[in-house]
Amino acid sequence: MLRFLIATALVALPALAAAQPQYITAEPRVPLLDTPCATCVTVHPGLVPGTPLTVVESEGDWTQVTTEEGASGWLPSHYLSSEQASSEGLGADDRSLHDENIRLKNQLADLASAHEELQVELSIVRKLSTNALTLQEQNEELIKRNRILQSDIDVLTASRDQLEGDNRQRWFLYGGLTLFLGALLAVLLPSLRPRRRYSEWG
Repeated sequence: MLRFLIATALVALPALAAAQPQYITAEPRVPLLDTPCATCVTVHPGLVPGTPLTVVESEGDWTQVTTEEGASGWLPSHYLSSEQASSEGLGADDRSLHDENIRLKNQLADLASAHEELQVELSIVRKLSTNALTLQEQNEELIKRNRILQSDIDVLTASRDQLEGDNRQRWFLYGGLTLFLGALLAVLLPSLRPRRRYSEWG
């Protein structure tokens, strides 16, 4: 009975270990390999310290794990720890990469903000361009209407000048006719007066 319990515990230990998350210890980078051997194909360039992993199985000094991103591979078991490494355990290269990552994220946020501002400015420019085109079309229409009105004014002015010339000729004709009639009356009136008869007794 005791042997059965011990055997059962030995079988359950790997399962319990697999259920608990494991973490990469404070090493610069730990690559993931395709199979459990030091010269096998690398499937991941390297996990930084503190990376959470899920243990799939163990084989000798090697352990198969998967990352939260879904990458799966083998690594030496002594690189695993049940405690997550603190940021103080990061090497200089990893701290530099971490700082660079933060800097790039900040730059990305700034670029996203600048992109939104540019989109707003572009929208304003497009509206202004549309308004400018509309104003240009209205201006051209007003110029065309002004030309038509100017042509009408020219026609009316010519008609007015012609009427004024006709009126002047008419009044000149009336004046000449009046003078002629006056002269004619001046000639005819004396001959139309009755002659006075002188009396023999005068």
